[in-house]
Amino acid sequence: MLSQPTKVLHVFGRLGRGGAPMRTLEVLRHLDRQRYALVFCTLSDVVGDFQTDIEASGGRVARLPYGLVRFPARFRQLLRSERFGVVHSHVYYQSGNILRLAARCGVPVRVAHFRSSKESAKVTLRRRLQGVVLRRWIDRFATDILAVSEEAMAEAWGPSWREDPRCRVVYNGLDPRRFAAPSDRASVLQEFRLPQDAYLCIHVGRMSAAKNHDRLVRIFAALARRRPEARLLLIGWGEKRIEDALAHRIAELGIGHLVCRCGERSDVPRLLKAADVLLFPSLWEGLPGAVLEACAAGTPVVASDLPSIREIASRLEGVELVSLDESDQGWAMRASCPLVVRNAGRGGPVRFPLGESVFAIGACVQAMCSIWDRPPGGLPVGD
Repeated sequence: MLSQPTKVLHVFGRLGRGGAPMRTLEVLRHLDRQRYALVFCTLSDVVGDFQTDIEASGGRVARLPYGLVRFPARFRQLLRSERFGVVHSHVYYQSGNILRLAARCGVPVRVAHFRSSKESAKVTLRRRLQGVVLRRWIDRFATDILAVSEEAMAEAWGPSWREDPRCRVVYNGLDPRRFAAPSDRASVLQEFRLPQDAYLCIHVGRMSAAKNHDRLVRIFAALARRRPEARLLLIGWGEKRIEDALAHRIAELGIGHLVCRCGERSDVPRLLKAADVLLFPSLWEGLPGAVLEACAAGTPVVASDLPSIREIASRLEGVELVSLDESDQGWAMRASCPLVVRNAGRGGPVRFPLGESVFAIGACVQAMCSIWDRPPGGLPVGD
C-alpha cells in the first residue's frame, strides 16, 4: 500500500513570476509527486495567470489575505483540514507568526526561509519592534532556518548563524535545460520593433526599491550616449508608485523611445538569450534569480558589487561587479562592453557551467527534500 505524499504548505506574501514563488515552482517541477504535494499560499489576493503555471506543475494555490482579525482562524482551519506535514514560510520575520500558528496546530516541520538580505527599504520604529517579537517567535517555533545566501542569513539571523544547528544556506536552483534553446534574437528584436543592430540591454526584476530602477535608467541613459544603438528591455511587475516614478524619470531623461517596458513575462529565458548584457544595479539582494538566469542563458552580467552577487560571481563566469559608488558614466563604460566579452573577444562561445555548480536545480531539490523528510528536533509545538 502506497503511503500518502508529504503535504508541504509554502507561504508567500504574493504570487508572481519572480523571486521566491518562481524558485519554488522550479523545485515543484522536479519533485516526485508520489512523495510530495505542494500548496502555494498567498497572503494577498493577487495571483494572476501564475496560478496556471503552478497547477500545470502539480501544485495548488490557497488565497488567505493577511489581516490581524480573520487570518489566524482561517490559517488554522487550513492547516487542520489539510493535515500538512510541513509549513515552509517565505515572508521574512512575519514567518514568526506563521510558524507560531503552525506549531499550535501540531505541524511537525516548520521552516523559516529568508530570501532577501533586507525586509524593506524603510524600517520604522513600529516595524523594528514588531521584528523583535517576530524574530523571537521564529527562534522558538522554527525547526529549520534557511537562507538563499550567506549574506541573507547573516543579515536576517546574525553573524553567528553557523552556531545554530537549524541554520542552513540553500542556494536557489535552476534547470539549465530551460535555457538550452538557440537564441531567438531576430524575432525578439522584431517583436519589440527594435533595429537589428541594436545593442540590447535587459533588466529582469520586480518593481521594488531593492532593484534601484531609477539608477538603472540613469545608467542606461549614459550608455545610450556612448552607444546610440543601445535599447533597454524592462521585465517585471510590482509597486505602482515605483512604476509611475520610473515612467517620469524615463521621460525626464528623454529615452522613452529607447526603453521597452514589458511587464511580467513568461519567456524570460528567450529574452535573456537575445540580450547583449543584463544590467543589474540593485541596492540589496538575497540571491538574485535574474543573475543566475543570465548566467544560464550565457548573457554577460554587469551588477552591483553586493556580497550575495559575489557569491554567484565566485562560482560562475560572466558576472562583472561594479560598486554602487561608481558614477553612471563608469557603469555605462563597463556595460558597453562587459568584461567577459572583452576577455573572450568575438571569436568563440563563453562557458557558463551553471548545471555543474551549486546553483543547479538538483542540489536545491535534494536539500529541500532532506529538510522536509527529516524528523523534527523536538522543539515546542505550542506557546
